[in-house]
Amino acid sequence: MTRLIVFLSVITGFILTLALFSYKSLPVSNDKFDLHKTEVTYEKRTELIHELTAPKEVEVVAEVEVKEYAPVVDLNTPQLVSGHKLFNQCISCHGKGGEGKTSQKAPHIGGQYDWYVEKQLTEMKAGIRVNLVMNSILKGLSPADMKDLAAYVSQLPWKKPGTETAKADGAAAAVK
Repeated sequence: MTRLIVFLSVITGFILTLALFSYKSLPVSNDKFDLHKTEVTYEKRTELIHELTAPKEVEVVAEVEVKEYAPVVDLNTPQLVSGHKLFNQCISCHGKGGEGKTSQKAPHIGGQYDWYVEKQLTEMKAGIRVNLVMNSILKGLSPADMKDLAAYVSQLPWKKPGTETAKADGAAAAVK
């Protein structure tokens, strides 16, 4: 058993000696550790970072003319004037023309029948129809306010995307 251990030790030593002498013949390259190249690369990256993060110069543009838009509906009655004032709360979700916004899950309400809009508002306020977003707005509305708002919404134009092109295509098909 001792002879076997001595034999294995001698062979292991011989293999290690050959391996260590073979390292002397490998070419040595210190390119990875060239300090000058590293400094140049660092400076280039720093310049690029400063260029990308530097604030952009803003061109001064001439004053922009702000246009004031008239109401979408002709406000010829006190009911419509009141409805227009109340509808200002609704514009953020339903849009200026009542076109609705899918991002806020607000439906298209422009041009709906006044009785339908009033019914929906009263049902939401009574809790028959649940709408958590509308609850905070409806708390401050009286039945007369709901009637005014419904009258205003019913006067908004009923424009859905693509309806004009569909009508034009239908008219063209009818002519042929």
